[in-house]
Amino acid sequence: MSININPAVASMLFANTSNTAGSIDFSFLTQSSSGTAASANVGSVKSALVNAEKNELRQLALTAKDPQIQKDLARYEKVVKNAKSIDDVLNDPVARKVLMTANGLKSDVDNIALAKKAMMSDPNDAKSVARRMSGINGAWLDFAKSYNLAEYGLDTLSPQQDGVAGRWKIQFERAGEPIEAMLEITKVRGGGYQATIDGVVTPVIVDANNNITLNSLWRDAADELRTSSFTGKLTKDGLSGTFTNDGETASAEWKAPAYFANALQTVRDNYIGEKRLDMLDAQMPGLGSAVLFKQSAKNMKDAVDILGSPLGREVVTTAFNIPKQIAVQSMAAQQKAITQRMDPAKLQNDHFVDQIAQRYL
Repeated sequence: MSININPAVASMLFANTSNTAGSIDFSFLTQSSSGTAASANVGSVKSALVNAEKNELRQLALTAKDPQIQKDLARYEKVVKNAKSIDDVLNDPVARKVLMTANGLKSDVDNIALAKKAMMSDPNDAKSVARRMSGINGAWLDFAKSYNLAEYGLDTLSPQQDGVAGRWKIQFERAGEPIEAMLEITKVRGGGYQATIDGVVTPVIVDANNNITLNSLWRDAADELRTSSFTGKLTKDGLSGTFTNDGETASAEWKAPAYFANALQTVRDNYIGEKRLDMLDAQMPGLGSAVLFKQSAKNMKDAVDILGSPLGREVVTTAFNIPKQIAVQSMAAQQKAITQRMDPAKLQNDHFVDQIAQRYL
């Protein structure tokens, strides 16, 4: 078998990263005697896999600079920041592609109706679309759990702050113990505000300059009910200030950045990561999938996990020559087809996973 490899990418994949005497020089893979792109034979598969992993940071940096990827991400961020509902995001082809690709759902990128129902699913509802689809692609349930749009709306895609109103991650230290909780502040009629900390109603006062005062109840080591008084203000980085505990004079600092402050960056990083894998696949068919399989294999505890992961299903069935047609059989029959050829428990072993990845390629 021969595989054509783009010279520029081949030099990245097969670069000799060591100057130690005796190390193998893979430069022959980038050029043929005629100066054209060289072909990699089966013997180079292991080296390609090793070097693809070794050069991950460089590959990610190059991928992030791709003009089309930058354009896609800019469009996604613009759409999400202006969206009123998940429909607004999914109705935009580019935003939909970015969000779904970043979350392992690119194979269903054109199935808008399914996406709308699954993404708004309650992850705790056994009858929800995301739950029912998890047997086909576990990424649907992963999305519902990670973003929980049913509960938080678009906040998990782009923080929905309005002055002090919004969801904040309040952070402070009390009695030497770090505390982190969700502070949710909402506007009410008459210009007032309501607040909860991890769902517990907390008295709050906000003045015209967005200065804030919170009084939170808590129990100390002796199970005595205490009060902490937080005062602070809104800054470009969120809420911050000082607090004191009743019966004490010393104060300490607290801060509260947007609870989902990393939402846009998470999608950005995941999208770039997925596009990097696509680029590896384009240079050596299956290479990106093999790299990702090695990273995620330990999350597949049994045959159900393998079958519920499009990646796991693809790599394992290919590596062990299991016909794709098993997909039309019962789940029990599909599980048997897997377990007759391999022990899923061995996916916790790096060497075994590496062997499967090489067999897949």
